[in-house]
Amino acid sequence: MKIRFVLLTAVVSLLLASCGAKMRFDQTCMTCVQSQRLSCNGQECPQSFMIGNDCVVTMVETGENIFLNMILNEEKITPREGIPFTIAKFNGSYYLIGDGLKNMWKVTPSGRNQACFKDIKLPQDGIGIPVFEIANGQLKMRGKSNEFAYIYDDENEKWINVNSPKAGE
Repeated sequence: MKIRFVLLTAVVSLLLASCGAKMRFDQTCMTCVQSQRLSCNGQECPQSFMIGNDCVVTMVETGENIFLNMILNEEKITPREGIPFTIAKFNGSYYLIGDGLKNMWKVTPSGRNQACFKDIKLPQDGIGIPVFEIANGQLKMRGKSNEFAYIYDDENEKWINVNSPKAGE
């Protein structure tokens, strides 16, 4: 009996430890719709705003808020309003890229109004605000004019180049 308890405690501890840092993430919404924003153009992009000292981006379709201060701190960006983001919900996590960010960020709900977050190095510099698509059950990121395209393999945590020019070409 004690061995089972110790093993159960160890497994729960490992699951909780795998998350790392947590940030505030309001997941409650009054009216949720089926669609998720997968691409944005100009003013269609969700933009950050300030609530006191907190920089927040809202997903209009669901009413969910992601509090960005910890991500902006990791990116060494001063919290401010008006930062455009593109967001995709894929396999239960949110993937977001914002203007001036060097990484894509994976935000995974974890507990009540909290989320784990992890940086994912972008496959190339100067991506700007890309377009997200779900294609063949995979998360695809491409340029607005199709100048690049990558698929993010979330199981192996790596980018797959679809039609992007090689560096130096």
